[in-house]
Amino acid sequence: MISRQEVIVVGAGIAGLAAAHTLRRSGLNVRILESSWRAGGRMTTDWLHGMPIDRGAQFLSTGYHVLRSLAGEVGCSSLIHETSPIGAVVRAGAPRRLRAGNPSSPLFSGLLGLRELMALGRESFRHRGCLGACSLSDFSAWSTYDDETVKSWSDRLLGHSVTDFMFDPMLRGFYFQSAEETSRALAMVLAAFSFRRSHTLTCDGGIGTLPGMLARNLDVVFDTPVLSVDADGDTVRVTTASGTLLAGRVIVAIPAPLASMLIRTNACHPVECRLLSTGYSSSINIGCIASADFRLPGDLRDVYGVLVPSSESREIVGIGIERNKFTERLPADAQLFNIMLSDACSRRVTGLPDEEVVRLALVAAERFLPGLASTLAASLVCRWPLAEPRSPVGRSADLQAYRRMCREANPAVLLAGDYMSMPYTEGAAESGVWAAEQVLSRRC
Repeated sequence: MISRQEVIVVGAGIAGLAAAHTLRRSGLNVRILESSWRAGGRMTTDWLHGMPIDRGAQFLSTGYHVLRSLAGEVGCSSLIHETSPIGAVVRAGAPRRLRAGNPSSPLFSGLLGLRELMALGRESFRHRGCLGACSLSDFSAWSTYDDETVKSWSDRLLGHSVTDFMFDPMLRGFYFQSAEETSRALAMVLAAFSFRRSHTLTCDGGIGTLPGMLARNLDVVFDTPVLSVDADGDTVRVTTASGTLLAGRVIVAIPAPLASMLIRTNACHPVECRLLSTGYSSSINIGCIASADFRLPGDLRDVYGVLVPSSESREIVGIGIERNKFTERLPADAQLFNIMLSDACSRRVTGLPDEEVVRLALVAAERFLPGLASTLAASLVCRWPLAEPRSPVGRSADLQAYRRMCREANPAVLLAGDYMSMPYTEGAAESGVWAAEQVLSRRC
């Protein structure tokens, strides 16, 4: 059976939902094909013992303008709240408390020395124009800094301590990647969040609330894996197990390794081919509910999350303390933690049974949450073999070239997803809105 749609979106993650929402708002007939049973992709929430466990993405930010705009349009802005302003990075076995908006807290917490903090301040001042104004949603806007790795740049200009205890834990904890493999363009983005004194946000009911509300008003066909996407002139043929659909335009909004297996064309532009070959890091998220006997260490009493540098643990990269994200999302006296494993550890243990993964995570977490293992009441393991797109030197520049190519060539198949912009939920949403705007610009 063959049917025709004006636009088809492949994937109901936040990129595909943002694209479809933008098109639908402008009056286009758009259908989303999703391989799984629910929307949201890596931005979803499960419930365990009445508590929301964010399965992948953990936070939003006051710097996320696209996602906050989408939240306003679907009526869930009131569900978004600021977390505790206190985060922590481990050094020498102890959590060093950092307050959002306080540039001196790394010094007073003992995370950095005065010399390193002054070097970081000088470099921030030198690039204050871009740090204050460049988009936190569009990674292509940072191509000026896409010229060397974080480690080579930071070690040379800022010092090893800044690399090891600022950029390393952020890159590991947010993206499951290292300073050695990542472009300094992404480090500049991280510096920009701090420069603008952005605050961390969470969503009442879990981060999956936003994609869930977006999907309600869209034509999403679940449990429908796409087998191939074939462009032929002005028509694109989308093949699924249950039939074939024809569309004038198709937005493929799934991770690069999956998109590269679907798209069939003999005229793949070199920059498009490079983006489709983007690699991904892996992670495993373990949601842990502790019994009422557990006591949070005093130095973490108001900390929403702990980042763990590679020098402190090879297994754990971060721990989310859910009560300090938003107290009212949990029942009284409940304790819930999200433990995130490193890329290397996740790849090593991904084939193990859940109980063995939980046991490994608890052994590593005992250093920071003593007593959690003995008071564990329930747990949930979520495996993400494609957790985050890597951002090596060249990806930001390639994105800029791809967007320029699309404006000139008007391809029938457009790419979206976190590898097509910032490597986090805001970037994925921005890439979906951008792809939709390309469709709309050719319709006018």
